[in-house]
Amino acid sequence: MAAIHWTTLTEVQSKPVHWFWGGRIPLGKVTLLDGEPGSGKSLLALDLAARASRGLLMPLERGAAAPAANVVLFNDDDNLSDTIRPRLEAAGADLTRIRSVDGPISITDVQDFRPSLIILDPLSVYLCLEGDMPPRTILKNITRLARETNAAVLVVQSLAKESFRTDDIYDVARSVLRISTIGHGRQRVALAKSNLIAVNEIPPLVYHFESTPTAVKLAGWADSV
Repeated sequence: MAAIHWTTLTEVQSKPVHWFWGGRIPLGKVTLLDGEPGSGKSLLALDLAARASRGLLMPLERGAAAPAANVVLFNDDDNLSDTIRPRLEAAGADLTRIRSVDGPISITDVQDFRPSLIILDPLSVYLCLEGDMPPRTILKNITRLARETNAAVLVVQSLAKESFRTDDIYDVARSVLRISTIGHGRQRVALAKSNLIAVNEIPPLVYHFESTPTAVKLAGWADSV
């Protein structure tokens, strides 16, 4: 058995939380994006990826935008050529900054690329890639990936549909965004859990879907009423 390593808290330097999307998606940590089927979870993830690739502000943010950044995308549900790329193009992405992978992501895989955002969509398929490894162990590896790359890891999942222990990912995530359909063609995204900020300080936002000649995109961002 390995010896215990003690850390006295005076040895630890306090530092602020840094954000990919202020108050909603932290850098260096895992965020869960949960929602009903058809509510636009994958579309929202790709919209954020497009903004990051261009160095644009996140929805309804003010101030100076971060520099253009790289994005890693694991998406097993949608086809790259007829769904993912058209959606990213409709959102105005710089495609040269976005890479898709079809297997488990390790820290060494992304060291040179240095992404600011890693999207796992959906989590259930990503868990299956690791074979017989317990989900909790995989989630710890995902947490370590976020911490050591300082990327925001956005995990997309419909918790109500899954058979694995949903409280595992809910517990691991430091932030949870939940999307719901509110009628009149609008979707609402709200901060449902945070270990980093008071949830009531972050207002819900709404958006709707808009068709383009090649894909659907998100539009009409506004504060929720």
